[in-house]
Amino acid sequence: MTPALIVGLLLAFQPQVTSDSDCPSTRDIEDNLSVLLPANGTRPGTAVVMSRGDGIAILLQPEGAEQNDERSIAVGSGCADRAKAAAVAIATWWPTRPAAKDVTPALSEAAPATQPLRARTVSVAAGGFASLISGSAAPGVRAEVEWAPWARALAFRLDLAGTGAHGGGLGPGQVQFRRMASEIGVAWSRGPLRLDGAGVFSLLFVEGQGYTSNQQSSGISLGLSAGARLSRPWGRLALWLELRGVGWPQSQRIVITNSALGTHSDWALPHGELQLGAGVSVLLL
Repeated sequence: MTPALIVGLLLAFQPQVTSDSDCPSTRDIEDNLSVLLPANGTRPGTAVVMSRGDGIAILLQPEGAEQNDERSIAVGSGCADRAKAAAVAIATWWPTRPAAKDVTPALSEAAPATQPLRARTVSVAAGGFASLISGSAAPGVRAEVEWAPWARALAFRLDLAGTGAHGGGLGPGQVQFRRMASEIGVAWSRGPLRLDGAGVFSLLFVEGQGYTSNQQSSGISLGLSAGARLSRPWGRLALWLELRGVGWPQSQRIVITNSALGTHSDWALPHGELQLGAGVSVLLL
């Protein structure tokens, strides 16, 4: 029997493994797992390995189970060690048929690899974005702190952002407005995808240009935001791309008065804003 056929037969008796990164890769996990699970009696299904900062989470989905089971382990930075730890964890927790041989004693030496993750994680992020509204585009910057108190998929986030000048022609001159905004909300992550929602508090700064008497004013506006982020981790660093929508429910208008003619012109601020961004995040804890 050829080596390729032997490997194929071994893989047929183990769960299907997928990994959301190359460290550890799906192939390396399968190679380690093939020598840990019994040659028969293993239930079919899938095991999804997901990067979680300085650890990994494993979603076990055996066929016939009433519900899926997610486990977390702390691992080193080496890809080979991460692949071995993931394989050991899958083999340890994967359910077998009643006749299957218990593999736990053979894995006793690898017990340190299955220690739980720290109780909480903290990360910071910074990036830039393009703010798009009807008829105008402006640059923006963002800084963020994310805190996951239970080392789970759910986290709290605090975000500070500044948006450059939007504006347009109104009467004989131009009007522009800028925002400084703060977001407080929650985020949910699964593998490279993060979804979040938040309440937004912003300071609005308005100024006129090209009028006989240019004036400036400021105000407060409240809104809601929702975002989707895709990340690519490298150790404690991660690069990300983001799409975010912001809604401003209240109606606000910029009013220009022509004192000589006694007339008024106004411009309604948009109720929606789209942001396309990119940046980097760093895991602190």
